Amino acid sequence: MEYLNPSFLLLMAAALAVITAALHSVLGEQRLIAPLLASDVPLMQHPLARQVTRFAWHWTTALWLGIAAVLALAAYGDINAPWLIFGIGAAHFIAGVTDGIFTRGQHLGWPLITIIGGLVLLAYYTTQTQ
Repeated sequence: MEYLNPSFLLLMAAALAVITAALHSVLGEQRLIAPLLASDVPLMQHPLARQVTRFAWHWTTALWLGIAAVLALAAYGDINAPWLIFGIGAAHFIAGVTDGIFTRGQHLGWPLITIIGGLVLLAYYTTQTQ
């Protein structure tokens, strides 16, 4: 079954991580960060808080792109660190399910994060059973 090929699964997860990163950056900026910074929330009146908020949001996007790169490199055999792949998969799967539960499915990202985790864990599992 070609779709259970670990390289294919990791590349699919990497592609979804890039899509998730792009959605996170663009939609998050439009729907969360810009409105928050434009609000009258006292903390957001401090320049440092404003800068850190925007920086931290987009830094998360950059980290997702880094994860996508690690998954793609692992798919091509350039990284051989099963524990790292397992950790990426487990973290995404747990975070996605938790996000889905906490937001009662209203957060756009939880299915993508969960699917990334599931694909990576499946890739990890198939490499361990071959």
